[in-house]
Amino acid sequence: MRKPRQLILSDYLHVTTRGLGRRILFEDDRDRRWFLATLRAKLESTRLSVLVWCLMDNHVHLLVHDPGNEVTSVMGRLCTSYAQYFNGRHGHVGKVFQKRFSSQPITSDEHLFATIRYIHANAEDAGCRRPEDYPWSSYRESAGVKGPLEGAGLCDRARVLSLVGGEEGFARLHAGAEHVDFARLDGYRPRIDDAEALEIATARYGDGFADAIAAKPREERDSALRALKNCGLSIRQIERLTGIGRSIIARA
Repeated sequence: MRKPRQLILSDYLHVTTRGLGRRILFEDDRDRRWFLATLRAKLESTRLSVLVWCLMDNHVHLLVHDPGNEVTSVMGRLCTSYAQYFNGRHGHVGKVFQKRFSSQPITSDEHLFATIRYIHANAEDAGCRRPEDYPWSSYRESAGVKGPLEGAGLCDRARVLSLVGGEEGFARLHAGAEHVDFARLDGYRPRIDDAEALEIATARYGDGFADAIAAKPREERDSALRALKNCGLSIRQIERLTGIGRSIIARA
């Protein structure tokens, strides 16, 4: 395995911001469009760029390239502007966002690939079986889907595709860990460490994810296991985290 790119180590961040107490951030599509337009405006005159984005009802995921160390300023102004808009439109009083946004540095190529796939996999939590069916993420634009696109032009599509091996590599990346030939994509299969695996599982299914997943009906349990595999977790990692047998996980 070759060493992680220094560029990725220093410049790429997985940014997350949530509604206060996990409350709804976006009541409707008008709110979502206002947020995306405001994000685009706050990026002007900066070197910060968004590679991947996804809006959920109560939180936002961004993968950003931040060579100028501007993410704190941009996110601060974005959240302040959106909170003022949200409170004014919906008659809400008080804070909208939960504390400060979180920002996790990307530490390797493997981490980068897993983050891209993880952000787009949030579509499943929104009730979509495929990321291309969810309009409120950058997946459709990066994948080359034709037609009107929400947030068109917001993501740095050229940079994303250059990192993953073009549209074909982008499609393979999202096909699922058990189907992707990462040796063709970028030299090796991505792996994430156990701490990152725990963070991903907790973010998707809560602190009690192990018991919650195991107690689901078979079809829902297998869907959750597939989602974790699609986020880059290995079968052994899922087995350790959930206590579910590896043969069950492999078949899911």
